[in-house]
Amino acid sequence: MRTFVAIELEEEVKDALEGAQQQAAELCRKGNYTPKENFHLTLHFLGEIRPEEVDDVVQAMMETTRRNRPFELKLDRLGFFPRGREGILWAGVEKSAPLQRLFQQLEISLGKQGFAREKKGLSPHITLGREVEPYRGFADVQKQVKLENLTVQVKAIALMESVRRGRNLIYRPLFVQPLKDKSFY
Repeated sequence: MRTFVAIELEEEVKDALEGAQQQAAELCRKGNYTPKENFHLTLHFLGEIRPEEVDDVVQAMMETTRRNRPFELKLDRLGFFPRGREGILWAGVEKSAPLQRLFQQLEISLGKQGFAREKKGLSPHITLGREVEPYRGFADVQKQVKLENLTVQVKAIALMESVRRGRNLIYRPLFVQPLKDKSFY
């Protein structure tokens, strides 16, 4: 099973991101664009795990969420991870102490269950497209396509499975764990 732990996005946020993605696509020669239903923010990429390890991941997620309250994230910019003339187009997340705390706690909890830490740490972004090649360059796309100030309500984390259906990847939640509600404090 190919898996990752992620923050899922509300439909309104996905709609707005799809609009920005379409605007960017008009400024690009080519790209492999992420389907709207696959937009998410990865917290920890687990990769291939055995079905019997799902319980260990769930345990780590439950431990993590007990120590974190719901919070908001702001999506504030488009960016690229360049790879020559092509690159990965993404929507970036404003720096957030609650997100960093959630990530660090998840890393600790997964570590207790025997999973390796993320090698690169947390680089919060939502992938909008891969192999994107702008006509004029990455800076042109960033200048012309502005993200309206989008707010993501983070109320839960999800264990997602990546399943290939023909040429398409489908991300489906295997388990969703809500963050600790404020009313329990």
